[in-house]
Amino acid sequence: MGGVTQWIKTWTQDDWLKDVLEWVDMACEAYSIERISTPQPAVSSIRATHLRINTDSGLLFFKAVAPGQLFEPPLTAVAAELVPDRLVMPLAIDPERGWMLCPDYGATLETLATTPELWARALGALGELQRELLDAEEVLFDAGLQILDPLWIPDEFNNALLLHASLPADHPLGIPARDADHAFSAFKDIEEACAQLSAGPIPLSLEHGSFDRRRVFAPVDATSAPRILNLGDAHWAHPFASLARPIERMRIDFRCSPEDPRIMEAIAAYLASWEEYGSPDELYPLVAPALRISPLHTHETWLQLLADADEASLRRWAPMVLEPLASLANA
Repeated sequence: MGGVTQWIKTWTQDDWLKDVLEWVDMACEAYSIERISTPQPAVSSIRATHLRINTDSGLLFFKAVAPGQLFEPPLTAVAAELVPDRLVMPLAIDPERGWMLCPDYGATLETLATTPELWARALGALGELQRELLDAEEVLFDAGLQILDPLWIPDEFNNALLLHASLPADHPLGIPARDADHAFSAFKDIEEACAQLSAGPIPLSLEHGSFDRRRVFAPVDATSAPRILNLGDAHWAHPFASLARPIERMRIDFRCSPEDPRIMEAIAAYLASWEEYGSPDELYPLVAPALRISPLHTHETWLQLLADADEASLRRWAPMVLEPLASLANA
């Protein structure tokens, strides 16, 4: 099991599962419901593990997050209190252990046939969520959300390169000085992109970090807002950076270029959520600089995720930290 992180090993231990079940049963009791079977494993990854919990009132989902993403349960709970119709609403959280128990909201959009209209609706919902959270910086920061202001990102980029170049040559996260110099060649572009974003009209908000059709529950009817999940990669940052992952996924779904009309239609639906700050045509020039800096958000997410990883895990997952930096110089 080389490269398996210590927290994944913990998630497979009987004592850990016993503690989880005691906590789940106590949470269920608070809602006068009862667990009726042994939990069934759902999806697991380096980021989190999930269990399906059958109760006499229906299905629940338990999630335990990695140590580097302990902020996700309290962030989800606080944000959902602010916009209860747009996010997963946890029934219970344990912030210290990174546990969260949530209702079953049904299937995600990934289970439906891919259409431009589906993507447009999903991105419109993301934009509406971000717009409704504009005044929530302080409360979300208190819940653990990291701030990545474009004003700071050039310095963050420089500091990241210095960090990786200063590590020993055999360290999994170390990079040769020549590679750091090559990546630094993107500094001027990064600086200009950040200046454009900072000068633009769009305020900072919740930047999802990994938004795609798996992160959205299918709405229950034609008028209700799709619920969004998984805030473990989020930052308080320029919200348009959230378009990076959707555009990448749409290129795969539709086998097309980023300028394809189907992608442009979905981007326009997203930008329409920000109409009080300008029309989609007026705001579209801010998309490119937001996409330009988005790899730095990814770098920060993975660096934080691997902060407590052992050396074997670092070696396995180091490319997830370093490749975003390399991509900046190759863009």
